[in-house]
Amino acid sequence: MRKHLKQLEEFHRSFGLYINEQPTLRIPQDLHELRMRVMKEEVDEYAEEYAITGDTKDERLQAVAKELADIAYTLLGTVVSHGLQDEFERIFNAVHESNMSKLDENGKPIYREDGKILKSSRYHEPDLSFLKNKK
Repeated sequence: MRKHLKQLEEFHRSFGLYINEQPTLRIPQDLHELRMRVMKEEVDEYAEEYAITGDTKDERLQAVAKELADIAYTLLGTVVSHGLQDEFERIFNAVHESNMSKLDENGKPIYREDGKILKSSRYHEPDLSFLKNKK
């Protein structure tokens, strides 16, 4: 993941986009609104590509894959905007470990009727206490 975040830093520097070098809760409001709008647009584009039928399966898969990469690209750009690039792998690992604690005492998932995974009694929040707001 570190390589991808370095690529996003390169992109932001090349295009004169906002970068925080340290973890920062608040970014300029107009930037926050832009980041939210762009991430939503990318998710919407994925949904549109997924819904298209008629092309070959390879073309559809390639289009969907491109949109998924765009979602990740804009998300990681937002990570860079918040200055979390140096800690993001650690953050992701903590969230993964927390999500795995949703399994019950027998190592089984608990599902709601609609398929959503529920938290077991073993669930715990991710430990992100290492993060400190620098600005």
